[in-house]
Amino acid sequence: MSGLIARVASLYQKNVGKSLAQYGLKYDDALVDTRAVQEALHWISKEDYTSRTRRIARAADCSMKRTYLPEEIQNIQRPFDNYLEHHVATAEELQDEREELTRW
Repeated sequence: MSGLIARVASLYQKNVGKSLAQYGLKYDDALVDTRAVQEALHWISKEDYTSRTRRIARAADCSMKRTYLPEEIQNIQRPFDNYLEHHVATAEELQDEREELTRW
């Protein structure tokens, strides 16, 4: 059973990676803006934040034009290079700790 789940997960990850690469996005760019994500965005470097903003703007532009990035650009994309994931995990831990400390 776990072999089947691993196979399906692998196919799903490949499909998501292809979809993100078509627009030039990274997985972390598509995270829902929760409180933890918003806090984590304050912790990343200015270069990462600027790159994220530009990737999202480029993806929105491609989406409105109903086009994808050229194949040669899609091939160099690395959609699963996470730049925000560990910051989000830290922010969630801090949020849980704050809730625990302020609970009556």
